This record gives sequence, structure tokens and C-alpha cells, in this order.
Amino acid sequence: LDFSKNRAEGDDIIGDAYEYLMRNFATQSGKSKGQFYTPSEVSQIIAKIIGAKNAKRKDWTVYDPTAGSGSLLLKVANETPNGITIYGQENDVATRAMAMMNMWIHNYVLAEIERENTIASPKFINKDGTLKEFDFVVSNPPFSFKSWDTGIDSDNDKFGRFDDYGIPPKKNGDFAFLLHLIKSLKNTGKGAIILPHGVLFRGNTEAEIRKKIIKSGIIKAIIGLPSNLFFGTGIPACILLLDKENAQSRK
Repeated sequence: LDFSKNRAEGDDIIGDAYEYLMRNFATQSGKSKGQFYTPSEVSQIIAKIIGAKNAKRKDWTVYDPTAGSGSLLLKVANETPNGITIYGQENDVATRAMAMMNMWIHNYVLAEIERENTIASPKFINKDGTLKEFDFVVSNPPFSFKSWDTGIDSDNDKFGRFDDYGIPPKKNGDFAFLLHLIKSLKNTGKGAIILPHGVLFRGNTEAEIRKKIIKSGIIKAIIGLPSNLFFGTGIPACILLLDKENAQSRK
């Protein structure tokens, strides 16, 4: 890290140091498939393409259902001109603690990062039992997670995440996280999720879900990412950009 006097006034030296440590910790600890730390460049792209700079007030919200160490949430927050209210959920105890530390270091002491399995036990719920909805939702979930439906009755999901598009296959959770993200967006919400390239072409149940999502108009763009970009996996990935605003008129 360059701590020289040439750094511009106001540069986040502590934040840069923490990001450096997180990146190297992810490398050394073997955290799999990018679920612990999203590369800074990818996070920055996501923050820009979802239009975080358009957040007009601090009470606008951003949510990451697979928060990891919080790096993706912070990149979105840093893009907003007036700040933003942060929500996140992370299943791993130690990683959730690191996410909270990350929030405090970057002066987001009011950020809410809950701990639990997001698919089985989402923590941000309205009084009527429905999922809370957010202005922005971002996520870098574990790729092709095989036990995504542990702890839930996917045929009768009480949050209705699979009602419109179908139930993802038992042994692959990529679309489960995508459908959770879609359900968590406000009607004008914008979101982005990082998933393996397989979501673009796998057949059977996933093909039917993909077809329905495309027809809904929610998909605004797909950005291909190269291989060897994420820690612990060499497979190529993609960013799905979602936009619920005017989705019905999108052709």
C-alpha cells in the first residue's frame, strides 16, 4: 500500500488497508468461489451500473443477502452522493463479524448485517410476513450451491419467491439466490448479481425459469466476466443487471 504524501486529501487510507487485508485473507484462507470477498473492480462496476449515484437521500436502501465481508455493499455506498442505509445478511459467523468491522471502519455504524442462511431464514421481514423490499440489491452468492433448500419447503415457500418463475433444481442454488434478489427489490428497484456462466444456458428447470425471467423484462443487461477473476474458482462468471422499473414495457 502506498501511504505516501502524494495521496489526495480525504483518501480512505484505513479503508484501503482493510480491503488489502481482506483480499489477502481470502486468498490465504481458501474462502471458496468469491463468497467472502468480491474483487474491488467488479464491485465498482456493479455500484455504477445499478445507478447508486442516483440515491437522492440517506434513507434509500441497499441490501446484500450474501454479504460476505461487506465489500460489495461498501462500494455501492461509496458511490452515493448523500449516503445510504445498508442492510445485509451473512451465514458464516466469523465472516459476518468481519463485515460488521468493515462497516464500522468505514463509518457505517448503523448498518444492519444479520447472521443466518438467507434462503432458509431471511431476517429482513415486514410485519405482514413478506420480504422487505429495497431500492438496490446486490449479491455475489456461492456459485452452484448444492444445499440451498435445506431448512425450507421449496414447494410452499412462505415468502413466495418461487411462485412466479418456478422452483430451482435441488442441487443448484444459482437461481434460488437470483429469485430471492428479485423478490427483495422494490417496484422501481435496481439490482445486480454475480453468477456462473451456466445460468445463461443450462437446460431443464433452469431453462424454464430463465425464459420466464427474460419475458418479465426485469433483465436489463448481462455482462460477461473472464475466468480466474474470483478467489477459489477459475470458471467465468457474469453480472445480471436487474431493473424492475418499467420492466413490463421492456422488449
